[in-house]
Amino acid sequence: MKVPRIKNKILIICMFLAFGLAAQDKDLVYPLAGNYADSEQSKQLGTNRRPNILFLLSDDQRWDSQGCFGNTVVTTPEIDRLASEGVKFNNSFVTFSVCSASRAVIMTGIYSRSRSGGADNLTAIATPRNWNATLPALLKDNGYFTGYIGKWDCGVGEDGFQIGMNLFDYWGGDRWHGNYWHERNCNFVTNDGMEHKSEIRCTCVQGTPWESSFPRTGFSGMVDPVHTDIEVVPLKVKTFLDSRDQDKPFFLQISFRAPKDPWSDYPLEVKDYYTANKIPVSPTANIENALSQLKFLQGTMGTDHARNVLSSEGKLENEIRKHYRLVTGIDIAIGKSRNLLDEAGVDNNTIIVFSSDNGAFLGEHGFWGKWLPYEESICVPLIVYDPRVPSENRGKTVDEMVLNVDYTPTFLSYAGITAPDEMQGMDIRDLLSGNKEEWRKDWYYEHTWTAKDLGANVVPIVPSEAVRTDEWKYIVFYNEEPDVEQLFNIKEDPYEINNLISNPEYVSILSHLRGRLEYYRGLYTSEQPE
Repeated sequence: MKVPRIKNKILIICMFLAFGLAAQDKDLVYPLAGNYADSEQSKQLGTNRRPNILFLLSDDQRWDSQGCFGNTVVTTPEIDRLASEGVKFNNSFVTFSVCSASRAVIMTGIYSRSRSGGADNLTAIATPRNWNATLPALLKDNGYFTGYIGKWDCGVGEDGFQIGMNLFDYWGGDRWHGNYWHERNCNFVTNDGMEHKSEIRCTCVQGTPWESSFPRTGFSGMVDPVHTDIEVVPLKVKTFLDSRDQDKPFFLQISFRAPKDPWSDYPLEVKDYYTANKIPVSPTANIENALSQLKFLQGTMGTDHARNVLSSEGKLENEIRKHYRLVTGIDIAIGKSRNLLDEAGVDNNTIIVFSSDNGAFLGEHGFWGKWLPYEESICVPLIVYDPRVPSENRGKTVDEMVLNVDYTPTFLSYAGITAPDEMQGMDIRDLLSGNKEEWRKDWYYEHTWTAKDLGANVVPIVPSEAVRTDEWKYIVFYNEEPDVEQLFNIKEDPYEINNLISNPEYVSILSHLRGRLEYYRGLYTSEQPE
Protein backbone atom coordinates (compact mmCIF):
# COMPACT_ATOMS: atom_id res chain seq x y z
CA MET A 1 0.00 0.00 0.00
CA LYS A 2 1.41 3.38 -0.96
CA VAL A 3 1.70 5.82 1.95
CA PRO A 4 2.41 9.56 1.66
CA ARG A 5 5.91 10.35 2.87
CA ILE A 6 4.67 12.93 5.41
CA LYS A 7 2.90 10.13 7.27
CA ASN A 8 5.85 7.74 7.38
CA LYS A 9 7.02 8.60 10.90
CA ILE A 10 3.52 8.44 12.34
CA LEU A 11 2.83 5.14 10.63
CA ILE A 12 6.03 3.57 11.98
CA ILE A 13 5.08 4.52 15.55
CA CYS A 14 1.59 3.12 15.06
CA MET A 15 2.98 -0.13 13.71
CA PHE A 16 5.13 -0.60 16.80
CA LEU A 17 2.22 0.14 19.11
CA ALA A 18 -0.05 -2.25 17.23
CA PHE A 19 2.27 -5.19 16.93
CA GLY A 20 4.60 -4.79 19.92
CA LEU A 21 8.29 -5.34 20.15
CA ALA A 22 7.78 -9.05 20.82
CA ALA A 23 6.51 -9.56 17.25
CA GLN A 24 9.68 -8.38 15.56
CA ASP A 25 9.55 -10.97 12.76
CA LYS A 26 6.09 -9.85 11.63
CA ASP A 27 5.98 -6.11 12.20
CA LEU A 28 7.44 -5.21 8.80
CA VAL A 29 5.77 -7.62 6.43
CA TYR A 30 5.28 -4.68 4.08
CA PRO A 31 8.09 -2.23 5.01
CA LEU A 32 7.95 1.34 3.89
CA ALA A 33 9.68 2.42 0.69
CA GLY A 34 12.12 5.31 0.67
CA ASN A 35 15.83 5.97 0.75
CA TYR A 36 16.60 3.60 3.56
CA ALA A 37 19.98 4.95 4.69
CA ASP A 38 18.42 8.33 5.51
CA SER A 39 15.05 7.14 6.75
CA GLU A 40 13.44 7.14 10.16
CA GLN A 41 12.91 3.42 9.64
CA SER A 42 16.69 2.93 9.48
CA LYS A 43 17.27 4.88 12.69
CA GLN A 44 14.67 2.95 14.67
CA LEU A 45 15.29 -0.57 13.38
CA GLY A 46 18.94 -0.71 12.32
CA THR A 47 20.30 -2.10 9.06
CA ASN A 48 19.76 -5.77 9.94
CA ARG A 49 16.00 -5.37 10.35
CA ARG A 50 15.55 -5.21 6.58
CA PRO A 51 14.88 -8.57 4.93
CA ASN A 52 17.43 -10.60 3.06
CA ILE A 53 16.40 -11.43 -0.52
CA LEU A 54 17.15 -14.64 -2.40
CA PHE A 55 16.23 -14.41 -6.08
CA LEU A 56 16.09 -17.75 -7.92
CA LEU A 57 16.05 -17.40 -11.70
CA SER A 58 15.89 -20.43 -13.97
CA ASP A 59 16.65 -20.42 -17.69
CA ASP A 60 14.06 -21.15 -20.39
CA GLN A 61 11.55 -22.56 -17.92
CA ARG A 62 7.90 -22.17 -18.81
CA TRP A 63 5.14 -21.68 -16.25
CA ASP A 64 3.65 -25.17 -16.47
CA SER A 65 6.75 -27.24 -15.67
CA GLN A 66 6.19 -27.52 -11.92
CA GLY A 67 3.71 -29.49 -9.88
CA CYS A 68 2.27 -26.41 -8.19
CA PHE A 69 1.32 -24.99 -11.60
CA GLY A 70 -0.58 -28.12 -12.58
CA ASN A 71 2.06 -30.41 -14.08
CA THR A 72 1.18 -33.97 -13.05
CA VAL A 73 4.45 -35.57 -14.21
CA VAL A 74 7.43 -33.47 -13.16
CA THR A 75 8.71 -33.82 -9.57
CA THR A 76 9.28 -30.42 -7.92
CA PRO A 77 8.61 -30.75 -4.16
CA GLU A 78 10.78 -27.76 -3.16
CA ILE A 79 9.21 -25.37 -5.67
CA ASP A 80 5.80 -26.67 -4.65
CA ARG A 81 6.68 -26.03 -1.01
CA LEU A 82 7.63 -22.45 -1.83
CA ALA A 83 4.21 -22.02 -3.45
CA SER A 84 2.37 -23.55 -0.49
CA GLU A 85 4.26 -21.30 1.94
CA GLY A 86 4.17 -18.20 -0.23
CA VAL A 87 2.14 -16.62 -3.02
CA LYS A 88 1.84 -18.06 -6.53
CA PHE A 89 1.21 -15.81 -9.53
CA ASN A 90 -0.92 -17.46 -12.19
CA ASN A 91 -0.33 -14.87 -14.91
CA SER A 92 3.36 -13.99 -14.94
CA PHE A 93 5.03 -12.91 -18.19
CA VAL A 94 8.23 -11.58 -19.72
CA THR A 95 8.24 -8.49 -21.92
CA PHE A 96 11.03 -9.76 -24.20
CA SER A 97 11.49 -13.50 -24.59
CA VAL A 98 15.21 -14.06 -24.95
CA CYS A 99 17.65 -14.70 -22.10
CA SER A 100 19.94 -11.68 -22.24
CA ALA A 101 17.21 -9.17 -23.04
CA SER A 102 14.97 -10.46 -20.25
CA ARG A 103 17.81 -10.29 -17.75
CA ALA A 104 18.48 -6.69 -18.71
CA VAL A 105 14.78 -5.88 -18.26
CA ILE A 106 14.83 -7.51 -14.82
CA MET A 107 18.00 -5.75 -13.72
CA THR A 108 16.88 -2.28 -14.83
CA GLY A 109 13.10 -2.36 -14.41
CA ILE A 110 12.95 -0.77 -17.88
CA TYR A 111 11.53 -2.01 -21.18
CA SER A 112 14.10 -2.85 -23.83
CA ARG A 113 12.81 -0.26 -26.32
CA SER A 114 13.30 2.50 -23.76
CA ARG A 115 16.93 1.48 -23.34
CA SER A 116 17.85 0.47 -26.89
CA GLY A 117 15.47 2.44 -29.10
CA GLY A 118 14.21 -0.77 -30.67
CA ALA A 119 17.63 -1.94 -31.87
CA ASP A 120 17.91 -5.40 -33.41
CA ASN A 121 21.42 -6.16 -32.12
CA LEU A 122 22.01 -8.10 -28.94
CA THR A 123 24.56 -5.69 -27.48
CA ALA A 124 22.05 -2.83 -27.28
CA ILE A 125 19.19 -5.06 -26.18
CA ALA A 126 21.13 -6.82 -23.41
CA THR A 127 22.98 -3.82 -21.96
CA PRO A 128 21.60 -1.49 -19.25
CA ARG A 129 21.77 2.18 -20.17
CA ASN A 130 22.97 3.14 -16.70
CA TRP A 131 24.69 0.38 -14.72
CA ASN A 132 24.62 2.59 -11.60
CA ALA A 133 20.82 2.45 -11.61
CA THR A 134 20.59 -1.35 -11.77
CA LEU A 135 19.25 -3.56 -9.00
CA PRO A 136 22.61 -4.69 -7.54
CA ALA A 137 24.09 -1.19 -7.66
CA LEU A 138 21.10 0.37 -5.87
CA LEU A 139 21.00 -2.34 -3.22
CA LYS A 140 24.75 -2.15 -2.62
CA ASP A 141 24.63 1.66 -2.35
CA ASN A 142 21.87 1.35 0.25
CA GLY A 143 23.58 -1.04 2.62
CA TYR A 144 23.00 -4.51 1.17
CA PHE A 145 25.71 -7.15 0.78
CA THR A 146 25.17 -8.43 -2.74
CA GLY A 147 26.02 -11.72 -4.42
CA TYR A 148 25.56 -13.45 -7.74
CA ILE A 149 25.85 -17.14 -8.68
CA GLY A 150 25.47 -18.82 -12.08
CA LYS A 151 24.72 -17.71 -15.60
CA TRP A 152 25.25 -13.96 -16.19
CA ASP A 153 24.40 -13.05 -19.82
CA CYS A 154 23.55 -9.39 -19.17
CA GLY A 155 25.66 -7.04 -21.20
CA VAL A 156 27.54 -8.74 -23.99
CA GLY A 157 30.99 -10.34 -24.07
CA GLU A 158 33.87 -9.95 -21.69
CA ASP A 159 33.10 -6.27 -20.99
CA GLY A 160 29.61 -7.13 -19.75
CA PHE A 161 31.03 -9.91 -17.62
CA GLN A 162 33.58 -7.63 -15.97
CA ILE A 163 30.95 -4.98 -15.25
CA GLY A 164 28.70 -7.60 -13.68
CA MET A 165 31.51 -8.89 -11.50
CA ASN A 166 32.14 -5.42 -10.09
CA LEU A 167 28.46 -4.79 -9.34
CA PHE A 168 28.41 -7.47 -6.65
CA ASP A 169 30.32 -7.95 -3.40
CA TYR A 170 30.41 -11.71 -3.96
CA TRP A 171 30.77 -13.09 -7.48
CA GLY A 172 30.09 -16.68 -8.50
CA GLY A 173 28.88 -15.85 -11.98
CA ASP A 174 29.91 -17.54 -15.20
CA ARG A 175 30.62 -16.08 -18.61
CA TRP A 176 27.89 -16.28 -21.24
CA HIS A 177 25.68 -19.33 -20.56
CA GLY A 178 28.22 -21.36 -18.63
CA ASN A 179 28.32 -25.15 -18.55
CA TYR A 180 26.47 -27.93 -16.77
CA TRP A 181 29.61 -29.88 -15.94
CA HIS A 182 32.95 -28.86 -14.42
CA GLU A 183 35.88 -30.67 -12.87
CA ARG A 184 35.67 -30.55 -9.09
CA ASN A 185 39.02 -28.72 -8.99
CA CYS A 186 38.08 -26.27 -11.77
CA ASN A 187 38.88 -22.68 -10.84
CA PHE A 188 35.26 -21.68 -11.50
CA VAL A 189 34.16 -24.19 -8.86
CA THR A 190 36.80 -23.44 -6.22
CA ASN A 191 37.05 -19.65 -6.61
CA ASP A 192 36.25 -17.86 -3.33
CA GLY A 193 34.07 -15.20 -5.00
CA MET A 194 35.61 -12.45 -2.90
CA GLU A 195 39.35 -11.81 -2.76
CA HIS A 196 40.04 -13.65 -6.01
CA LYS A 197 36.76 -13.07 -7.83
CA SER A 198 38.48 -11.19 -10.65
CA GLU A 199 40.30 -14.44 -11.47
CA ILE A 200 37.18 -16.56 -11.79
CA ARG A 201 37.14 -18.58 -15.00
CA CYS A 202 36.65 -22.14 -16.14
CA THR A 203 39.90 -24.11 -16.30
CA CYS A 204 38.35 -27.40 -17.40
CA VAL A 205 39.59 -26.93 -20.98
CA GLN A 206 42.29 -25.00 -22.75
CA GLY A 207 41.58 -21.60 -24.24
CA THR A 208 40.86 -18.03 -23.25
CA PRO A 209 38.37 -17.38 -20.43
CA TRP A 210 35.73 -16.42 -22.99
CA GLU A 211 36.26 -19.43 -25.24
CA SER A 212 36.34 -21.92 -22.37
CA SER A 213 32.87 -20.92 -21.23
CA PHE A 214 31.04 -21.57 -24.49
CA PRO A 215 28.58 -24.39 -23.83
CA ARG A 216 29.96 -27.88 -24.11
CA THR A 217 27.93 -31.07 -23.84
CA GLY A 218 28.59 -33.82 -21.33
CA PHE A 219 31.61 -34.57 -19.15
CA SER A 220 33.57 -36.95 -21.35
CA GLY A 221 37.23 -36.91 -20.40
CA MET A 222 36.67 -35.30 -17.00
CA VAL A 223 38.25 -36.99 -14.00
CA ASP A 224 35.87 -35.86 -11.24
CA PRO A 225 32.90 -34.02 -12.80
CA VAL A 226 30.39 -32.03 -10.74
CA HIS A 227 27.03 -30.75 -11.92
CA THR A 228 26.65 -26.97 -11.79
CA ASP A 229 23.07 -26.77 -10.56
CA ILE A 230 22.93 -29.41 -7.84
CA GLU A 231 26.56 -29.36 -6.67
CA VAL A 232 28.33 -26.11 -7.61
CA VAL A 233 25.43 -23.79 -6.82
CA PRO A 234 24.94 -25.03 -3.22
CA LEU A 235 28.71 -24.90 -2.70
CA LYS A 236 28.76 -21.25 -3.73
CA VAL A 237 25.67 -20.46 -1.64
CA LYS A 238 27.52 -21.71 1.43
CA THR A 239 30.63 -19.73 0.49
CA PHE A 240 28.50 -16.61 0.08
CA LEU A 241 26.77 -17.05 3.43
CA ASP A 242 30.08 -17.69 5.19
CA SER A 243 31.81 -14.72 3.51
CA ARG A 244 29.12 -12.05 3.75
CA ASP A 245 29.19 -9.03 6.01
CA GLN A 246 26.79 -10.17 8.72
CA ASP A 247 26.10 -6.59 9.79
CA LYS A 248 24.25 -6.06 6.53
CA PRO A 249 21.15 -7.62 4.98
CA PHE A 250 21.97 -9.53 1.82
CA PHE A 251 20.71 -9.92 -1.71
CA LEU A 252 21.72 -13.10 -3.52
CA GLN A 253 20.72 -13.99 -7.05
CA ILE A 254 21.10 -17.58 -8.23
CA SER A 255 20.79 -17.92 -12.00
CA PHE A 256 20.48 -21.61 -12.76
CA ARG A 257 21.86 -23.08 -15.96
CA ALA A 258 18.78 -25.31 -16.22
CA PRO A 259 16.58 -26.14 -17.93
CA LYS A 260 18.23 -24.57 -20.97
CA ASP A 261 19.66 -26.92 -23.59
CA PRO A 262 21.58 -29.17 -23.98
CA TRP A 263 18.84 -31.18 -22.25
CA SER A 264 21.00 -34.29 -22.17
CA ASP A 265 23.14 -32.65 -19.45
CA TYR A 266 20.78 -33.42 -16.58
CA PRO A 267 22.31 -34.58 -13.24
CA LEU A 268 23.08 -38.27 -12.97
CA GLU A 269 21.00 -38.42 -9.78
CA VAL A 270 17.83 -37.99 -11.84
CA LYS A 271 18.76 -40.06 -14.91
CA ASP A 272 15.98 -42.60 -14.27
CA TYR A 273 13.28 -40.02 -13.60
CA TYR A 274 10.24 -40.06 -15.92
CA THR A 275 11.44 -43.07 -17.92
CA ALA A 276 8.20 -44.91 -17.21
CA ASN A 277 5.95 -41.84 -17.30
CA LYS A 278 3.59 -41.13 -20.16
CA ILE A 279 4.35 -37.55 -21.18
CA PRO A 280 1.34 -35.42 -22.16
CA VAL A 281 1.98 -33.08 -25.10
CA SER A 282 0.10 -30.07 -26.37
CA PRO A 283 -2.56 -30.55 -29.07
CA THR A 284 -0.54 -28.10 -31.20
CA ALA A 285 2.71 -30.09 -30.89
CA ASN A 286 2.40 -32.03 -34.13
CA ILE A 287 3.66 -31.78 -37.67
CA GLU A 288 0.22 -30.85 -39.05
CA ASN A 289 -0.01 -27.77 -36.86
CA ALA A 290 3.60 -26.89 -37.67
CA LEU A 291 2.90 -26.88 -41.40
CA SER A 292 -0.25 -24.77 -40.93
CA GLN A 293 1.67 -21.80 -39.53
CA LEU A 294 2.43 -18.65 -41.51
CA LYS A 295 5.11 -19.43 -44.08
CA PHE A 296 7.59 -16.86 -42.77
CA LEU A 297 7.22 -18.30 -39.26
CA GLN A 298 8.04 -21.77 -40.52
CA GLY A 299 11.52 -20.54 -41.36
CA THR A 300 12.38 -18.84 -38.08
CA MET A 301 15.05 -20.02 -35.63
CA GLY A 302 14.39 -23.46 -34.15
CA THR A 303 11.66 -24.61 -36.55
CA ASP A 304 13.86 -27.08 -38.44
CA HIS A 305 14.73 -28.85 -35.18
CA ALA A 306 11.09 -28.81 -34.06
CA ARG A 307 9.86 -30.42 -37.28
CA ASN A 308 12.56 -33.05 -36.99
CA VAL A 309 11.45 -33.90 -33.44
CA LEU A 310 7.75 -33.88 -34.31
CA SER A 311 8.29 -36.16 -37.30
CA SER A 312 9.78 -38.99 -35.24
CA GLU A 313 7.51 -41.21 -33.14
CA GLY A 314 8.16 -40.73 -29.42
CA LYS A 315 11.06 -38.30 -29.89
CA LEU A 316 9.23 -35.28 -28.46
CA GLU A 317 8.27 -37.19 -25.31
CA ASN A 318 11.89 -38.27 -24.81
CA GLU A 319 13.08 -34.68 -25.21
CA ILE A 320 10.55 -33.50 -22.63
CA ARG A 321 11.72 -36.20 -20.19
CA LYS A 322 15.25 -34.75 -20.38
CA HIS A 323 13.88 -31.25 -19.92
CA TYR A 324 11.94 -32.33 -16.82
CA ARG A 325 15.07 -33.96 -15.35
CA LEU A 326 16.82 -30.59 -15.55
CA VAL A 327 13.82 -28.96 -13.84
CA THR A 328 14.04 -31.53 -11.04
CA GLY A 329 17.74 -30.72 -10.74
CA ILE A 330 16.81 -27.09 -10.06
CA ASP A 331 14.36 -28.27 -7.43
CA ILE A 332 17.08 -30.28 -5.67
CA ALA A 333 19.38 -27.24 -5.67
CA ILE A 334 16.63 -25.06 -4.20
CA GLY A 335 16.15 -27.54 -1.36
CA LYS A 336 19.87 -27.57 -0.60
CA SER A 337 20.01 -23.77 -0.68
CA ARG A 338 17.08 -23.42 1.71
CA ASN A 339 18.77 -25.85 4.11
CA LEU A 340 21.85 -23.64 4.03
CA LEU A 341 19.74 -20.59 4.89
CA ASP A 342 18.39 -22.52 7.85
CA GLU A 343 21.86 -23.57 9.00
CA ALA A 344 23.03 -19.96 8.77
CA GLY A 345 20.09 -18.82 10.91
CA VAL A 346 18.71 -16.41 8.29
CA ASP A 347 15.76 -18.39 6.95
CA ASN A 348 13.18 -16.51 9.04
CA ASN A 349 14.11 -13.14 7.51
CA THR A 350 14.90 -14.11 3.91
CA ILE A 351 12.37 -13.45 1.17
CA ILE A 352 12.63 -15.98 -1.66
CA VAL A 353 11.45 -15.19 -5.19
CA PHE A 354 11.43 -17.86 -7.90
CA SER A 355 10.96 -17.18 -11.61
CA SER A 356 12.45 -17.76 -15.07
CA ASP A 357 13.98 -15.48 -17.70
CA ASN A 358 11.53 -16.68 -20.38
CA GLY A 359 9.47 -19.65 -21.43
CA ALA A 360 10.22 -22.28 -24.07
CA PHE A 361 8.40 -24.12 -26.81
CA LEU A 362 8.18 -27.89 -26.57
CA GLY A 363 7.16 -28.37 -30.18
CA GLU A 364 3.95 -26.31 -29.98
CA HIS A 365 3.04 -24.83 -33.39
CA GLY A 366 6.20 -26.42 -34.77
CA PHE A 367 8.43 -24.04 -32.75
CA TRP A 368 11.50 -24.62 -30.60
CA GLY A 369 13.35 -22.14 -28.38
CA LYS A 370 11.34 -19.03 -27.52
CA TRP A 371 11.41 -15.63 -29.34
CA LEU A 372 7.77 -15.50 -30.47
CA PRO A 373 4.87 -13.89 -28.54
CA TYR A 374 2.86 -17.08 -27.92
CA GLU A 375 2.03 -18.24 -24.40
CA GLU A 376 4.61 -21.04 -24.25
CA SER A 377 7.36 -18.48 -24.89
CA ILE A 378 6.25 -15.57 -22.72
CA CYS A 379 4.55 -17.11 -19.68
CA VAL A 380 6.84 -17.97 -16.73
CA PRO A 381 6.48 -19.16 -13.13
CA LEU A 382 6.54 -16.64 -10.31
CA ILE A 383 6.42 -17.45 -6.59
CA VAL A 384 7.09 -15.03 -3.73
CA TYR A 385 7.77 -16.46 -0.27
CA ASP A 386 8.01 -14.13 2.71
CA PRO A 387 8.62 -16.00 6.01
CA ARG A 388 7.42 -12.97 7.99
CA VAL A 389 3.87 -13.31 6.67
CA PRO A 390 1.48 -15.07 9.09
CA SER A 391 0.75 -18.68 8.13
CA GLU A 392 -2.93 -17.98 7.48
CA ASN A 393 -1.94 -15.63 4.63
CA ARG A 394 0.24 -18.17 2.82
CA GLY A 395 -0.54 -20.52 -0.04
CA LYS A 396 -2.56 -17.90 -1.88
CA THR A 397 -2.69 -17.21 -5.61
CA VAL A 398 -2.75 -13.95 -7.56
CA ASP A 399 -4.43 -13.73 -10.98
CA GLU A 400 -3.40 -10.21 -11.99
CA MET A 401 -0.86 -9.93 -14.82
CA VAL A 402 2.68 -9.32 -13.55
CA LEU A 403 5.83 -8.83 -15.62
CA ASN A 404 9.57 -9.31 -15.26
CA VAL A 405 9.93 -5.53 -15.47
CA ASP A 406 8.18 -5.47 -12.07
CA TYR A 407 10.84 -7.48 -10.22
CA THR A 408 13.42 -4.78 -9.49
CA PRO A 409 10.91 -2.16 -8.26
CA THR A 410 9.51 -4.87 -5.98
CA PHE A 411 12.92 -5.90 -4.61
CA LEU A 412 13.76 -2.27 -3.95
CA SER A 413 10.46 -1.80 -2.16
CA TYR A 414 11.17 -4.78 0.09
CA ALA A 415 14.57 -3.22 0.86
CA GLY A 416 13.04 0.14 1.75
CA ILE A 417 14.53 1.90 -1.27
CA THR A 418 12.64 4.25 -3.57
CA ALA A 419 12.85 3.08 -7.19
CA PRO A 420 14.30 5.62 -9.65
CA ASP A 421 11.70 7.50 -11.66
CA GLU A 422 12.94 5.93 -14.90
CA MET A 423 11.88 2.44 -13.81
CA GLN A 424 8.71 1.36 -15.61
CA GLY A 425 7.70 -1.69 -13.59
CA MET A 426 5.18 -1.84 -10.76
CA ASP A 427 5.59 -2.95 -7.16
CA ILE A 428 3.82 -6.31 -6.97
CA ARG A 429 3.57 -6.02 -3.19
CA ASP A 430 0.49 -3.94 -3.93
CA LEU A 431 -1.07 -7.24 -4.97
CA LEU A 432 0.27 -9.13 -1.98
CA SER A 433 -1.20 -6.56 0.38
CA GLY A 434 -4.59 -6.57 -1.34
CA ASN A 435 -4.29 -3.16 -2.99
CA LYS A 436 -5.47 -4.10 -6.49
CA GLU A 437 -7.45 -1.02 -7.41
CA GLU A 438 -5.07 0.38 -10.03
CA TRP A 439 -3.38 -2.66 -11.50
CA ARG A 440 -2.59 -3.01 -15.22
CA LYS A 441 -5.31 -4.19 -17.59
CA ASP A 442 -2.97 -4.93 -20.49
CA TRP A 443 0.73 -4.90 -21.30
CA TYR A 444 3.21 -4.68 -24.14
CA TYR A 445 5.44 -7.43 -25.54
CA GLU A 446 8.41 -6.73 -27.82
CA HIS A 447 11.01 -8.80 -29.63
CA THR A 448 13.22 -6.66 -31.84
CA TRP A 449 16.22 -9.00 -32.04
CA THR A 450 16.52 -10.66 -35.46
CA ALA A 451 19.80 -12.55 -34.75
CA LYS A 452 21.34 -10.98 -37.87
CA ASP A 453 24.23 -9.74 -35.73
CA LEU A 454 25.25 -13.37 -35.16
CA GLY A 455 26.27 -13.79 -38.77
CA ALA A 456 24.89 -14.69 -42.18
CA ASN A 457 24.75 -18.41 -41.43
CA VAL A 458 22.31 -18.02 -38.51
CA VAL A 459 18.61 -18.66 -39.16
CA PRO A 460 16.87 -15.33 -38.52
CA ILE A 461 14.26 -14.59 -35.87
CA VAL A 462 11.02 -12.94 -36.91
CA PRO A 463 10.60 -9.74 -34.83
CA SER A 464 7.23 -9.03 -33.29
CA GLU A 465 5.16 -6.87 -30.97
CA ALA A 466 2.02 -7.74 -29.04
CA VAL A 467 -0.54 -6.44 -26.58
CA ARG A 468 -1.87 -8.94 -24.05
CA THR A 469 -4.98 -8.47 -21.89
CA ASP A 470 -6.55 -11.02 -19.57
CA GLU A 471 -8.73 -12.18 -22.49
CA TRP A 472 -7.10 -11.09 -25.75
CA LYS A 473 -3.76 -11.09 -27.51
CA TYR A 474 -2.99 -8.89 -30.52
CA ILE A 475 0.24 -9.67 -32.42
CA VAL A 476 2.05 -7.75 -35.16
CA PHE A 477 4.95 -9.12 -37.21
CA TYR A 478 6.22 -5.73 -38.32
CA ASN A 479 9.06 -6.71 -40.66
CA GLU A 480 6.68 -8.14 -43.22
CA GLU A 481 5.30 -6.16 -46.17
CA PRO A 482 2.64 -5.28 -45.14
CA ASP A 483 2.48 -5.96 -41.40
CA VAL A 484 0.97 -9.33 -40.54
CA GLU A 485 -1.52 -9.30 -37.65
CA GLN A 486 -3.04 -11.98 -35.43
CA LEU A 487 -5.83 -11.81 -32.85
CA PHE A 488 -6.54 -14.57 -30.34
CA ASN A 489 -9.11 -14.94 -27.60
CA ILE A 490 -6.86 -16.42 -24.90
CA LYS A 491 -9.71 -17.44 -22.61
CA GLU A 492 -11.66 -19.38 -25.24
CA ASP A 493 -8.64 -20.43 -27.31
CA PRO A 494 -5.71 -20.94 -24.90
CA TYR A 495 -3.67 -22.83 -27.52
CA GLU A 496 -3.86 -19.86 -29.93
CA ILE A 497 -5.20 -21.85 -32.86
CA ASN A 498 -7.95 -19.59 -34.26
CA ASN A 499 -6.75 -16.27 -35.65
CA LEU A 500 -9.72 -13.89 -35.48
CA ILE A 501 -8.05 -10.97 -37.22
CA SER A 502 -10.50 -11.04 -40.17
CA ASN A 503 -13.63 -11.77 -38.16
CA PRO A 504 -15.99 -8.74 -38.40
CA GLU A 505 -17.44 -9.52 -34.95
CA TYR A 506 -14.23 -8.28 -33.33
CA VAL A 507 -13.62 -5.04 -35.21
CA SER A 508 -14.03 -2.88 -32.10
CA ILE A 509 -11.71 -5.09 -30.03
CA LEU A 510 -9.12 -5.03 -32.80
CA SER A 511 -9.35 -1.24 -33.08
CA HIS A 512 -8.88 -0.88 -29.34
CA LEU A 513 -5.83 -3.16 -29.26
CA ARG A 514 -4.26 -1.42 -32.25
CA GLY A 515 -4.61 1.81 -30.33
CA ARG A 516 -3.02 0.30 -27.24
CA LEU A 517 -0.06 -0.88 -29.31
CA GLU A 518 0.46 2.63 -30.67
CA TYR A 519 0.26 3.97 -27.13
CA TYR A 520 2.93 1.58 -25.90
CA ARG A 521 5.16 2.28 -28.90
CA GLY A 522 5.08 5.96 -28.05
CA LEU A 523 5.58 5.36 -24.36
CA TYR A 524 8.54 3.01 -24.53
CA THR A 525 10.50 4.35 -27.48
CA SER A 526 11.20 7.67 -25.76
CA GLU A 527 14.45 8.09 -23.84
CA GLN A 528 12.69 8.97 -20.60
CA PRO A 529 9.05 7.81 -20.81
CA GLU A 530 6.51 9.56 -18.66
